[in-house]
Amino acid sequence: MECELGKKTPTKNNPFMMVNFSGEHSEITSNGSLTTAENNYDEFPRRRLGMAEHDELRDRLRNCPNLPSSPAVANRLIQLMESTSPDVEEIVQVLSRDSALTAKILQLANSSFFPYKCQVTTLPKAAILIGFNGILATALSFTLVRHFRNEGSTGLDLDLFWRRSLLVASACRAIGDICGQKKPEELFLAGLIQDIGMLALDRLNPDLYHSEGLNQTLHAEVVAYEQEKLGVTHALVGSWLLTDWNFPSKICMAVQLSDEPQLFPDSDGPEKFYNCVGFATTLVGLIITNASDETFLAQVDLAESSLGIDPFAFAQILRKLKDIVQESEKLFEMNSHSDANLFQLTEQARTVLSRRHVPLANQLDALFLQNAIPGPG
Repeated sequence: MECELGKKTPTKNNPFMMVNFSGEHSEITSNGSLTTAENNYDEFPRRRLGMAEHDELRDRLRNCPNLPSSPAVANRLIQLMESTSPDVEEIVQVLSRDSALTAKILQLANSSFFPYKCQVTTLPKAAILIGFNGILATALSFTLVRHFRNEGSTGLDLDLFWRRSLLVASACRAIGDICGQKKPEELFLAGLIQDIGMLALDRLNPDLYHSEGLNQTLHAEVVAYEQEKLGVTHALVGSWLLTDWNFPSKICMAVQLSDEPQLFPDSDGPEKFYNCVGFATTLVGLIITNASDETFLAQVDLAESSLGIDPFAFAQILRKLKDIVQESEKLFEMNSHSDANLFQLTEQARTVLSRRHVPLANQLDALFLQNAIPGPG
């Protein structure tokens, strides 16, 4: 059986068969966990990322003088994230060298994400409140955005790129909160950088996204276009890039799988993290493109099968997303221009879900009307 790298390829006997980074087969077991020949899924991004037909492209990327590079402070943050016993003093020391980064961390610690009664004024207190991995993931998010927002572009719509990145990151956090994921900052980071491969491909081939027939608003169309032109997509290229930067393997894998149309079955293993990121990209597609009722309901069903999210919990994600987007826009000094679209999607959710699940109608009305999202204009 021939499979494209990183694509889930259903078979008659196993509808959830996939090919991992090394070209070996992985599959979902009956209990929902992922197995491989070496029984260590998270190590694969550290190994050979691609089969022979992708070697030439990887070499071109590595030799591209304009390829985005990881800033020095990010490299140190990544090393600390991978440490089995992070030293809080060292974390504080690294962060305190950057006054702007310190200010952002303290701003986060005092935001609505962490409703602490007392004001947090020092990095050690922020580290305790946010958690070691959380503060590192957050610092990395701020560092990478600050670094790459200064990058130029040719055919890539950078305004749309950053709007979408912020929305996906916010959606990751909202979904993670509802799913009980304990590391929301890592999910936010994975969502924020899941399209980083587009920056690399834009630098490698300045004419790639400069096609009159390409609608960059339709992300699935962009993915299909990349596959047709290059034989790979930006998700795989992004995972190559992050692996070369020694990012945690969980985040590399989440980025590679982020645009997969088929998610893993619901489980409590690492697949849950990947599904949160993958479903966040789908949810943002609903926000940006004003999906039909039929498409909306299909994604409600996908959320239940892949994340165990029932229809009311899905509505809670949309309600929570509004607040998270607003807070994220303040923290990253961006405007996602999503207010009107979010309002339209929540109205669609209230109407369509109430029609499909009549017993939920009053609960949905209370959820959306108690803290109503203001309409456009």
